[in-house]
Amino acid sequence: MDKVIPPRPTAREELATITQDRIMEGLAALLRAGSDEVTFDLVARQSGVPQRTLYRYFANKEALFAAFWRWVNTRIAVPALPVSCEQVVEHIPELFSAFDRDEPLVRAMLHNPHGRAVRLAHAEARREKFSIALRDVTGTIPAEDVRHLLAAVTALCSASGWESMKDNWSLSGAEAAKAAQWAVQALIDDARRRSRGTEARQPATMEGDAR
Repeated sequence: MDKVIPPRPTAREELATITQDRIMEGLAALLRAGSDEVTFDLVARQSGVPQRTLYRYFANKEALFAAFWRWVNTRIAVPALPVSCEQVVEHIPELFSAFDRDEPLVRAMLHNPHGRAVRLAHAEARREKFSIALRDVTGTIPAEDVRHLLAAVTALCSASGWESMKDNWSLSGAEAAKAAQWAVQALIDDARRRSRGTEARQPATMEGDAR
């Protein structure tokens, strides 16, 4: 089968991409500099893009930061969310390496109120992904324990966990990743043992019962 070649973007589309990238770069510069109060006027001045053009692409700051979140994740190459227990552990070094690529910006997004709002908007989908990835070890343990496991694992596999280990224990990004991997693996192994123990304690199905 012949390879389908996507159509080349038009001049207008190329200009829109360049303009939006300038806006993202301007916002990134403001956040790296420690600006908590981000206004369209500040972004316009920092990026050199007129305010009216900003509003053409982004109706409000929520839309601006939602686009910025995607732009940052692409720029620092944040890996896809894991789909299995093995990937939960294996993706941590790549994840923390991504955070290290632009540490000032990642830290700014952690503490800026708009950055926090965007993270919270994605929190439910993230929890669901981790829940699916860990279902092989959570099938038979109590729901409350599953909730605690997911809370611990997602906290360790996060920018907040990365930042906490770097700040409180003076770890490098690579060292923090190693510590997080060890802790997550221990949690998964414990959940797997408990799940198997629960299965072993379940009463045997009587002959003739429907399975």
